[in-house]
Amino acid sequence: MKTKSFLLLSILFAGGCGTNQKVSQDSLDKIFTSHYRHSIISKGDNLPDFDRKKDSLDLFLIALQQGIEPKEFQKKAGWSDGMMKEKTQLLIDKGWLINDDKGLRPTIFIASDKQGNELFEYGEPLANDIAQSIEKEIPSIREKLRSTGLSERYDFDSMSFLVLSDVLLDNWQIMEMEATYLKKENRPERHGKFYYASIMEHANTDFEPFGIYGNQVGRINDSTYLSIYGKNRIIVNERLRNDRTFGDSILNVALKLTPELNNFFYEIAKDYKPELLKILEGQTDYSHKVYEKSGYSDQIAYEEFFIWWYHFIYTSATNILAERNYLTIPLEGNFYYKQ
Repeated sequence: MKTKSFLLLSILFAGGCGTNQKVSQDSLDKIFTSHYRHSIISKGDNLPDFDRKKDSLDLFLIALQQGIEPKEFQKKAGWSDGMMKEKTQLLIDKGWLINDDKGLRPTIFIASDKQGNELFEYGEPLANDIAQSIEKEIPSIREKLRSTGLSERYDFDSMSFLVLSDVLLDNWQIMEMEATYLKKENRPERHGKFYYASIMEHANTDFEPFGIYGNQVGRINDSTYLSIYGKNRIIVNERLRNDRTFGDSILNVALKLTPELNNFFYEIAKDYKPELLKILEGQTDYSHKVYEKSGYSDQIAYEEFFIWWYHFIYTSATNILAERNYLTIPLEGNFYYKQ
């Protein structure tokens, strides 16, 4: 598989990397007219303590990441010299920007629409390996569900999207993967907080950027937490804020995550973990080559790059499993569960 991976990489990079090439004024105009989505991977109160969109701070980071000269951005944004100095120092102090012999560079993950689509292509070798390995796990997962007696209350097919994607690859797995594969006990420290941060172009505003699947948890009422796993959380969150009956309708159909079912999910995630690590570790050379050739090695740490690229990889693996009819993605793109 390694040979095939490097062959794919050489084809993708045949045209060269344009990250550091001079961009036209049209590219700068596009930055100001495009939509972007900010995402954070964190736990507890480990969150940014400043407004990343105020005064176009996020657009400044995007422009720098795309190779635009700071002076060009300053002119477009209408920043005075004093404001330029102030905003640059703020981002440095917050750990979102670095200024060294290579110049000003963002220290968070940023992906334009083009870069995101390329990351899906780069991730194909890993996504295919992961999908194939999960296919082999399905019979044993079904048997474990039956042997625990949970199959009398829970139907595997109706939960397949949650089980094979969220449980095996994301929410029940990602912290273990971080600690074991990336060998990081803590996420990057920024202004005393520990978190990963990203800004991704949001070309299709009906779904998450690039259709990436993700998990979130929020209190829906005094006694219930609602979790949403999928790619359509933005619209749903807006409706939840504005329509109480909509929230009630979701709660009526959401899966009840009992302690017994949660333990089952943790067990199957733990059982699959060695296979997932085997795939990731077997492709480490390829992953580092993607990191270097894509230009991200000049901007962010490998761990920061990989944790976000992993979201593209497991999204692609999920879609492969869906195409092969091993799981069913809900029509609206989300799976709901409550606890």
